[in-house]
Amino acid sequence: MADIIAESKVWEWAGVSFGEYELMLLHKSIKMHTLAAKADQVRLWGKIRGSERDYYVLEGTVGAGGGEDGGEEGGAAAGGAEARGTGVNKYVYWVTNSPLDAWVMLPDLKPQDIINARRIKYIISGNINNKIYTNPFYFESEKTYLRAQISRIQ
Repeated sequence: MADIIAESKVWEWAGVSFGEYELMLLHKSIKMHTLAAKADQVRLWGKIRGSERDYYVLEGTVGAGGGEDGGEEGGAAAGGAEARGTGVNKYVYWVTNSPLDAWVMLPDLKPQDIINARRIKYIISGNINNKIYTNPFYFESEKTYLRAQISRIQ
C-alpha cells in the first residue's frame, strides 16, 4: 500500500489537499480495505466529483483468492471481457463515497461497455447503482459507466 500521508506533501505542492482529518480517515480506510480484499499494490487513484456525492477511487491488483466478483486473475473472464490482470482489466478499481463507508469493486469491462460509454454524455451523480437515462439508451448502471470512464483516463 502506498503511503498517502507522504504523497500528500507532494500533492500540497501542486495545490491539491484533502485536509489532515480526511487524509487520516482515507489512510485507515484503505489499509482496512486492502487487508479485507486481499489486494496487492493498492493506491489512491483519485477523487471524482459527482453532482450529488463524490467518489474516492482506489486502484490495485487482486491476487489469487481475492476479489468480489467474476474474472480470476490470469484466467478466462466471463462475457467477453479480457482476463483480469491483462489489457483494460489490468487493474481492479474500488470506489466509495466516504472513507467511513465500504469500498465497492467496479466490474471488469467488456469491449461493448467501452463503446457504449463513449456514445453518451452523462454527469456522474455519486450513486453507484443509479440507472442512466440517455439517448442513445444506455443499458448499464453508473457503476459500469464510471469504470469505463476511469479506463479512458488511465
